[in-house]
Amino acid sequence: MQEPTRRRFLQAAAVGAALPLADAVAQDPPSADQALLGIVRQRFKFLSDAQLKAVQAGLQRSLASAEILKRTRLTQIDEPATIFVADLAE
Repeated sequence: MQEPTRRRFLQAAAVGAALPLADAVAQDPPSADQALLGIVRQRFKFLSDAQLKAVQAGLQRSLASAEILKRTRLTQIDEPATIFVADLAE
């Protein structure tokens, strides 16, 4: 079993919130952008169709860039060099 992370929790929350919105006939689970758009629709009911389309485009761009970042592997040299020095009371 994988260790729980914030990303997995948010994905599960998004899918869980979108399940009531999904058609009972549909067999495929909603994609991440559709699940997140369902949350936006529930939370911001006053948005127009044009605004929802803009939000959906932004969600798709964000998810695409997240996929690119997930594929990027960091080596040890890419990690920040941090030095901790304790300020001891004398």
